[in-house]
Amino acid sequence: MIVDVHVHLGELGKHFQKWWMDELYRGFPNVPDKNVRYREDPIAGLIEDLDSAGVDVACVMASDHRRPYPYGTGSSYTPNDYVAECVRRHPDRFVGVCNVDPLRDPHEARREMEKCVRDWDMRALKLYPTYDHFDPRDERVFPIYEKVIELEIPVHFHMGYTGTVNAPMKYQFPHLLDEVGIRFPEMKVIVAHMGFPWVDECLCLLMKHRHWYADIAYWGAFPPTFLIEMMKKFDYMCGYHRLLYGSENPWKATFTKTFMGLNRIAEEEGIKFRISDEDLKKILGENARKLYRI
Repeated sequence: MIVDVHVHLGELGKHFQKWWMDELYRGFPNVPDKNVRYREDPIAGLIEDLDSAGVDVACVMASDHRRPYPYGTGSSYTPNDYVAECVRRHPDRFVGVCNVDPLRDPHEARREMEKCVRDWDMRALKLYPTYDHFDPRDERVFPIYEKVIELEIPVHFHMGYTGTVNAPMKYQFPHLLDEVGIRFPEMKVIVAHMGFPWVDECLCLLMKHRHWYADIAYWGAFPPTFLIEMMKKFDYMCGYHRLLYGSENPWKATFTKTFMGLNRIAEEEGIKFRISDEDLKKILGENARKLYRI
C-alpha cells in the first residue's frame, strides 16, 4: 500500500483564489500547468492523479487562514466539514486531517478537534505556523498540543519555505519546534517538507526527539539528485523508519515514479546510493499506516 501523507483539498473560487496558488508555487520551474484544484471536479481529478501515481490512500488536509488573510480576500480556507464529506464519499481512498487556527479561539479549536476525531474519524492535525502567523512556542497554542495528546493523534507542522508573500519567514524555521518537543515529549510530530531549506535543523530535531517524523512533500519540485543527497543524510542520521512519503499537490501524479526510480537515477548520475525494497516500502506506506492507523 502506498500512502501520500501530504495532499491539500479545496476548490478554485470556493476555498481559494488563483492568486493564492500563483504565490504559493512561484519560483518552481516544474509546476504542472494544470493543477488538479483548477479542474471542474477537483475530487475526481485528485483520484485520477492518485491512480496515475499508484497511490492507494491520500491523507487530505483542511486549512483555515482567515485570520491573517480575511476571508473576503479569497484566501485559503478549506473547512474541516468539507474534508470530512470528501472522506465520507471516498473512504477507501482518503484519510482526513483536520486543521484549526490555534490563536483565534483555542477553546473552540479544541471542541472542533474533538468533533473531527471523535465524530469524523480524522487521524491527524495539521498546523501552519507561517501561514497563520504564530510561533509554535507560543503558550496560547499549548491547549492545542494538550488536546492532540489526549486524542492520540499526530500533529503535522508546515515548516520551511513557502512562496506565499504574507507568510513570515521567522515562523518557518524547524528549530522553533524544539521547545515544543521538550515541553510535550509524548506528542507525535511530523515535520513537513523536511523543513526545506533548513534540512539539517530538521534532521537534528529528529535525532533529538526520537519518535518524530518528517515528510518529503515539495521535493518533487527539485532535481532528483537533490532528493538523493538528502536521503543519504537522512538514513545516516535518523533511519528510514521515520520518513514519510508526501507529494504536495502539483506533483501528486508524478512524484512516486521519481521516488521509486532513485536507484536508477543514482546509477545514471554516478552517485553512490542505493535504497532497498524494504526501506522503500517503509517510506511509501508502512510508516504512515502505523502513524495514521490505516
